Amino acid sequence: MNPWLRSALLMVLGSGLLLILGGYLIYKDIENRHRHQAERELLLVNQLQLQNLRTWRKSRLTDAQTLMGDVPFSRIVAQWHQADAAGLPAEPALRALIQSRLRLLREQAGYDAVYLVGADGELLLTPTGIIPGNLPAAEADALRQAWDQAQPMTVEPRRDLTFAFPFFSLLAPVYFDDEPIAAVWMVMDVRASLYPLLEKWPSVSQTAESALVVDEGGRARVLTPLRGLPDAAPSLLIAPDRPDDPMLQAIQGMRGLFYAHDYRGQPVIAMASSVTGSPWYLVSKVDAQEALTSRWDELWRIAAPVMAGLLCVWLVLAYMQHKAWRRERELKHLLELQVRQDPLTGVANRLALDERLREDWHRAVRHGAPLSVLMIDVDNFKRYNDHYGHVTGDQCLRRVAEVISTVASRATDLVARYGGEEFVVLLPDTPAERARSLAQAICTAVYETAQKHPYSTHEQRVTVSIGVADLTHDPASDRHFELVRKNLLERADAALYAAKSAGKNRVKWDEMVGGTGFEPVTPAV
Repeated sequence: MNPWLRSALLMVLGSGLLLILGGYLIYKDIENRHRHQAERELLLVNQLQLQNLRTWRKSRLTDAQTLMGDVPFSRIVAQWHQADAAGLPAEPALRALIQSRLRLLREQAGYDAVYLVGADGELLLTPTGIIPGNLPAAEADALRQAWDQAQPMTVEPRRDLTFAFPFFSLLAPVYFDDEPIAAVWMVMDVRASLYPLLEKWPSVSQTAESALVVDEGGRARVLTPLRGLPDAAPSLLIAPDRPDDPMLQAIQGMRGLFYAHDYRGQPVIAMASSVTGSPWYLVSKVDAQEALTSRWDELWRIAAPVMAGLLCVWLVLAYMQHKAWRRERELKHLLELQVRQDPLTGVANRLALDERLREDWHRAVRHGAPLSVLMIDVDNFKRYNDHYGHVTGDQCLRRVAEVISTVASRATDLVARYGGEEFVVLLPDTPAERARSLAQAICTAVYETAQKHPYSTHEQRVTVSIGVADLTHDPASDRHFELVRKNLLERADAALYAAKSAGKNRVKWDEMVGGTGFEPVTPAV
């Protein structure tokens, strides 16, 4: 063979080998970047869901601790016990007071069942009457622990013949003169309150999921549904003979990001965290194959630069890095929006309301601009809910939220669900007179939807009552947001109460609004 030809062939072969090696190294570099991007996404999702779980559990314990500290309620329970034992005439009246408190807890805190329980575990009262029976065994054990430790106790999500749904229990002991006299058993359907915190995944994925687990004698009990086993929770147990399962590793002390094989035997990237103040562990995972497989367009971007030269390769790498950064930023923005939205009505929640109120207050103080607030309540909604059921009640709240949002439609207006059937409308740059007109328009618009309400005194239609208040600038208090916020919302709430007392389906405003005194607005109808 010609020496020159041999040299040329060797040069071509060497160049080809270098191109193949360069392509392989670049491919491995891109694959590593995909892995790191998937790990960052998994970490971000896990931490945001962990924060939601902590908030959910803290809210439940706060309900119980508030009940334990309610001295008037404890006194009424003690008096009712004495009156019931002695057969005194005051017993029905005291019982009605207790039931009213239980009903308030169920409606405002969202519990599906609330019971007054005797010190021996006997069921005494519900919000609607007397029901015979005793606590289930798990709740009875929790009650004994509550007495021993003088603090609320929980029973983790489970299924039981007592209810037709998986539920979470909370036992709050009631003391009078330092003596245990009763307890309140609160039950919540976790399908409607806890599961949704983990079901939404911000990115499109066929395998990504999060699950709550607890340690049950060295086995991992899964409390929430899984994609592959949607009906197994909360009774699914993962035995110690599967040491590579991420949920079993979580209860054994594994934290942070790691690789494992899940209940399907599939290799996954997992993230494990513990929920502070609880026996819960949060495990988020995604199939490694889905997370690390490159897309066809990305493979093309790799192949073309390899053939064109190292310069194009670095341009592609820079593009991939920018794409990953944008995707992570969009993911974080989407999750932050979900945290600030009421899941039932789609309007803002109280967190979003507080943040916007602070911003609008700063702007109003800085520019001396007006700021008005409408406090809105659906009239006789409790009776509507009891008559039609929770599903129809939820539809009614969504319809009312749509009507309010349609009327208060400026880009700067904020409609928020304040709690239960209450809404708040924040109206920046809106003087008192305009706020009153807008409130009247909302009142009329809700009435004109003609939603049937058999217990309404206004042609059996769903109606709302509205209280109006505006920001009064005071140099002494304008520097303290919490004082201003408390004063503004309390004045709007007092005006709402006056509207309710005056017959409902009307607007009333605080006596400081516009400086014109405290007088009723013409009813919507």
